[in-house]
Amino acid sequence: MHPRKFVRDSVGYAFAQYTVRAALMLRGLIAARFLGPEAYGAWNAIQIMIDYGPLASAGTQSGLDQMVPPRIVSGDAAALARVKRAALFNIILLTSLFVAACMAALVFGHSRMLRSWGFVGVGAAMVCALSVNVSYYQTSIMRSHGDIATASGWMMLQGAVGGCLGLAFLPWLHAWGLLLGWMTGCLAAFVYSSVRSRIHAPLIARPAAESFDLVQVGFPMFVFTASTQIMRNLDRLIILRYVSTEALGYYSLSVMALTFLMYMPDSISYVIYPRLLREYGESGQKPESIRPQVERVLQLFSLLVPPLCALAFLASQPAVQMLLPKFLPGVGALRVLCFGAAALAFSGLASIVLMTVGRQLMLMPAAIFGVGLYAILDLFAVKSGHGIVGVAWGTLTAYAASSAVLLTMMLWSLGVSAARGARMLARLYAPMLLALGLAMGLERVMPWAGRLGAGWIALRLGASLAAFAGLYFAAVYPLTRGMGLIQVLSETNVPVIGPLLRRLRAGRGGGEGA
Repeated sequence: MHPRKFVRDSVGYAFAQYTVRAALMLRGLIAARFLGPEAYGAWNAIQIMIDYGPLASAGTQSGLDQMVPPRIVSGDAAALARVKRAALFNIILLTSLFVAACMAALVFGHSRMLRSWGFVGVGAAMVCALSVNVSYYQTSIMRSHGDIATASGWMMLQGAVGGCLGLAFLPWLHAWGLLLGWMTGCLAAFVYSSVRSRIHAPLIARPAAESFDLVQVGFPMFVFTASTQIMRNLDRLIILRYVSTEALGYYSLSVMALTFLMYMPDSISYVIYPRLLREYGESGQKPESIRPQVERVLQLFSLLVPPLCALAFLASQPAVQMLLPKFLPGVGALRVLCFGAAALAFSGLASIVLMTVGRQLMLMPAAIFGVGLYAILDLFAVKSGHGIVGVAWGTLTAYAASSAVLLTMMLWSLGVSAARGARMLARLYAPMLLALGLAMGLERVMPWAGRLGAGWIALRLGASLAAFAGLYFAAVYPLTRGMGLIQVLSETNVPVIGPLLRRLRAGRGGGEGA
């Protein structure tokens, strides 16, 4: 692929991600205000089922990403066609089994979801899951053929149609309108990807010996992806199962805030991954060649993500009080879980580094540890009567512990000694603990907590943010010297920030900056 086309398509894909996430965030806020906690909780419950749909392929998608490019390069058209047809066969068969398992679980489990949506609603969710899985097959193949634009277009169309129609139907059909809109968006995007990929990804499914190979090759990455998905959703499933649909509605604000806070680290990880692969390959596969770049990005995450989390912590109650007053019982969980972004940023980077250096098998024990700890802590929080705030603390603890495990594995894979690795971990987590402590302390000691009125609320929030900024950056400033923060941020696709910093660097001659 031509370098300019790669950059253009990569930026387009990142822009599509941001646009869709922003649109869905807006839809979530409007829907939450309109529906109220219980109905919004029911909508989140069925979203979880849709989100789990891509896991049905059991590694086929990851295997497809790894097995198609070599066959394109070799020019073996017959082998390439067999892999594609075998992948589609796997996806259709395994997704059908997933649908059947979901239906059986709902029927015999007396699920709240079935009482809220019935078989028609669950069936619509399964249509979404199947169409998305087949679309992923198509966009994966197109990406291997050098076409990233199809994935960008699919994402934009799904988000635009699904989000806009959902909001249009909301006043008349309520939560059902959101589901109908999303199903329509999934089907419209599937038609788009089918037309775009009709030459390279024909819809002809056929089993072959490669059916097993696809699962075997993609299984390590599947385990990690599945565990990540579970860790992002298990808290909501536990609340739905053991607390109530209304409590899930309150807790959904926390998930929305966490998703928003992950924009910046996700963007940087997206950009840094191909660069790490290239540098690792050009060095003759020497792990130490990518270590300086990895360490710099880790330090960037450790210093810049925690203050964003603290901003969400301090602003949560005023924002919810003004925009979603019915959701005030969810503020406590929101404040805690927003700091999960600091830990998840480490996990995401550590996972791509382990894949870069060929240590993806290490993701499996880390995934099992993380999910096990997550389930134990969240179930304990619910059973001991600590409610959704206790679940949020359990989730945050699990995120931090599992990311520490991944970081330890990553540092070992890069040749970092145990003593230096321990010092790095302490240095990486210190800003997160500092930001959490400062935010909690300021919330307690700042005056005018009981004053009503927009003026008093804004004054208190402004004073809290100013105090936090002064104390936090004074404490961490010594850690920023020589890191090249401006350079790293300028090389990302973060809207506004990336282009602005690139212009600033160009204006002063491309210096690295502190």
